[in-house]
Amino acid sequence: KSDYIHMTGIDGVVSDQNGILCPSDDAFRKFAGEYAAEVASCGVDLIMYDDDMTYGFHDFGFGCACENHMKYTCELLGEEISREELRKKVLWGGESKYRRAWQKSKGYYLELFAKDMRKAVDAVNPNIRMGACACMPNWDFDGIDFATLAKVFAGNTEPFMRLTGAPYWVPFKSWGNTLQSVVEAERMEQSWSGEIETMSEGDPFPRPRTACPASFVELFDTALRASGDLKGILKYAIDYTSKPGTEDGYILRHEKNRSLYQEIETHFQNKTACGVRVYERMEKFNDMVIPQNFEGNGGEIFEFFFPLAAKMISENSIPTIWDGEGVCGIAFAENVKMVSPEAMKKGLIIDLRAAEILQEQGIDTGLVSVGEQYRVSREYFDLFDNNYAVDIDAYDITVKEDAQIQSHLIAFEKEVIEVKRTIGSYYYKNADGQQFLVFGFSAYANRGNLKNSLFGRHVYSSYLRSAQLKHAVELFGGEKLPAYSAGNPDLYIMSKKDGSSMAVGLWNMFADEIFEPVAELDREYTDIEFINCSGRLEQDKVILSDMPPYSFAGFIVK
Repeated sequence: KSDYIHMTGIDGVVSDQNGILCPSDDAFRKFAGEYAAEVASCGVDLIMYDDDMTYGFHDFGFGCACENHMKYTCELLGEEISREELRKKVLWGGESKYRRAWQKSKGYYLELFAKDMRKAVDAVNPNIRMGACACMPNWDFDGIDFATLAKVFAGNTEPFMRLTGAPYWVPFKSWGNTLQSVVEAERMEQSWSGEIETMSEGDPFPRPRTACPASFVELFDTALRASGDLKGILKYAIDYTSKPGTEDGYILRHEKNRSLYQEIETHFQNKTACGVRVYERMEKFNDMVIPQNFEGNGGEIFEFFFPLAAKMISENSIPTIWDGEGVCGIAFAENVKMVSPEAMKKGLIIDLRAAEILQEQGIDTGLVSVGEQYRVSREYFDLFDNNYAVDIDAYDITVKEDAQIQSHLIAFEKEVIEVKRTIGSYYYKNADGQQFLVFGFSAYANRGNLKNSLFGRHVYSSYLRSAQLKHAVELFGGEKLPAYSAGNPDLYIMSKKDGSSMAVGLWNMFADEIFEPVAELDREYTDIEFINCSGRLEQDKVILSDMPPYSFAGFIVK
């Protein structure tokens, strides 16, 4: 190990890796500043730090709780506390002064590191732009949000950053993400970044294409170009472990799609996204309620970064938006705290934890009580008289008599004998006109099933869930979905409007061809223009030509 202070997890585990050093170490910051100044002296225009500008996803768990961080945390608290005591107060329960003090200590030293690096580079050339690559914990768990950190790095120059969420997450099955949920994660980060110049993480690590197909990169790239929010993409197109030219597939496909990029940007970028509003707070950890039986070292909590509400909507071929009210809204767990009471009248899709939070705030969601927890393996949709295999921890809940039950969750013994049945979802409208579709499970409490269970994903995405979500929008009685398509796994849809015209993009992110996909629209249109496909317009429906696996098709209607 080096002589610098290594990051230390809240369990007391010290990092065993030479590069995982703590920014609280004065000597380490001095060395890092000298190194940054040496790079700046080479005449570069831009310096960007890679993914390790974080206390998370290292070999020690959830941190840092080294001697310096513990000392500063105790100073902020005005009392002495051991690392073991701090762990209990940070990883159990909800908001506390201990959690906030520890968060502040982590943010303080990351900001100090960025300030020192900026100062070192300014001494050489104050016009060099400095930034960093975001990592999942940066947005909530490191004590300082990444947008703020980007501005510190920037100094007097224009701030920039590379967001996190990459195509390689899909073949690696990282955290249960699909390609569209990775796209949504980047759109979420962009919504938190304000006017900062952002680029996406177009990384097919570890390269070559046998590890991650170029088609994943191109779908990712074109979807985010259509969103129109990011300024660019950091496209890792060269396999730097082999000789140049060994893997040219990424570059060839990029070149082939140049005209498609232009066409997408022309028709999509200057329009406003329309669809279901996803509510996702940047900072949830400070007041997140963590069960007392939580046994992990804290690293699992980083997964609260992923927008499960966006995952549910996008994986069911429903377009999302990240600001405004949309046709309705969706918010899971603590994210519901950012939804206005007025927006709830348009309709809000929530999980059980969000319903409990609203009940605590005095908002009637139709929930009466929450009983015992048990594992279920089937969801029966009363709406459609149909079933889906699932894998989820649910609760025995009771609801008000005027709630409309839409599905039940069922536990079986050896998949034969029904042993328990509880409410899986229900619709409810309260006396104030606020409308809810409520699920009988807590989304984030079931994150692990997305990674470890064959049927875990069905909780969030399935043909029946997709039909239920469309039905909910119609039940809310406001605006219709701008665009929707049924029956195609991993068909990602984006819709954007400008005056009387609407652009719709469809990305087939699945291994099967889609035979003549049908897009249902919010009203009748009379004119249509196709992008990268053909088809026909039939009043409020568009029937497209067959879509090959991993392909894009789009159209503009007026």
